[in-house]
Amino acid sequence: MEPIRQKSQDLLHKALAENNKNSTSKVEEDDLQPLAESIETAIYELHDAQVNNSYKESIRSHILNLKDQQNPLSQRVLNGEVDPMEFASMDSAEMATADRRKSNEQLRRNSLQASMGYTTDNRPRHRDLEQGNDFR
Repeated sequence: MEPIRQKSQDLLHKALAENNKNSTSKVEEDDLQPLAESIETAIYELHDAQVNNSYKESIRSHILNLKDQQNPLSQRVLNGEVDPMEFASMDSAEMATADRRKSNEQLRRNSLQASMGYTTDNRPRHRDLEQGNDFR
């Protein structure tokens, strides 16, 4: 097995074990390594069995979400409510908590409005071309 894949499995195992320590319903330690291996294998297969930048980014994203103590998804993965293939196929938006999704949506809207030149009252800025001023 490639060293990157082995390291990915180790990091996934560490994230699962970290979250399992703080869990109310603890999963047996012996069950964590096969779970980490299943998640990594599923992510690898979803990336056309290649270790590329997309694979690495997906591994990082999944590890961060597993480490997040506030994210109930990690408990659902540990308890088997979400199987490794389903978890592996989730993108960062699907893995995010409801609060994080709401925050991300607000940031996206604000960024979009700013890029389109909208003011805080959602009206376009007036551009005065005759006076030579860009915006009022």
